[in-house]
Formats: sequence, C-alpha cells, structure tokens
Amino acid sequence: MGSGSAWVDPAPSPRLPPPRRSRGTTGLRLCVQHPARTADGGRRHPRAMAGKAHRLSTEEREQLLPNLRAVGWNEVEGRDAIFKEFHFKDFNRAFGFMTRVALQAEKLDHHPEWFNVYNKVHITLSTHECGGLSERDINLASFIEQVAASLS
Repeated sequence: MGSGSAWVDPAPSPRLPPPRRSRGTTGLRLCVQHPARTADGGRRHPRAMAGKAHRLSTEEREQLLPNLRAVGWNEVEGRDAIFKEFHFKDFNRAFGFMTRVALQAEKLDHHPEWFNVYNKVHITLSTHECGGLSERDINLASFIEQVAASLS
C-alpha cells in the first residue's frame, strides 16, 4: 500500500446492533440474557433457579471440607470462608485460569473474591447470601481444582 492510501475491507461484515446496556451500581455493564422464564414470560435471575443457599452444617463440613483441605484449601480465620493461593508458570497462564473460572462462576452466579499479581492468584470463597460456606463454594472450589490441574 502506498502512502496516503487507506485500506478498505472488500467484503465488510454485516453490522451488528450494539449490546444493550443497563445502569448498575458499578456503572455501565452489558446485560446478559438468561434463557429461564417465569410463567408470565418474564426473566428469572439464575440464583432464583438454583434455590436459596444455606450454610453448611457441621456434618456437611466434616464430609466435604477434608477433600478440599487435602488439595490446599484452608479455612479463613475469623470468617466462614475457604482460601487457596495458586501459582502458574507466567501471567498468561494465570490470566487464562482466571478467565475459565470467571466463565463458570458467571454460569453459577457465584463469584470468587480474588487477587492476582503476575503468576499468583489468591482465591477466597464464601456465599454472601447465607453469610458463610455453602455447597456453592464447594462446587466452585472443585471446578477451580479441575481447571488448575489442566493447566499444570
């Protein structure tokens, strides 16, 4: 291409409508359409489909937490939560890990608290809805372990 000439796409793709946006407490965000509908045709929030979360009982903790402790998850002192630090080869792998976890968390409508610097990712799980550990945390931690294992 010579100087002064502009590149023109010979076959431009069809124009897509812009994504719908809504105002939330954190500014603008994209609206995600969920397939579930109520009897009157309205949309339901995914959490409504999953049912209300409840804190794990002592018996449930004794059954579920040993498997997570065995792979490095620890209970957070002074808080009903679990924590683990992950290390990856580099930032790219750490970010890829976070992306896969974020996509699954969005599907579950259950999101981790996390912190990332270069190749390290710190994750804390607790269910705010019930004020502590729930089965949602156990399920997400199990998924996180699968993702981490696939990247090592």
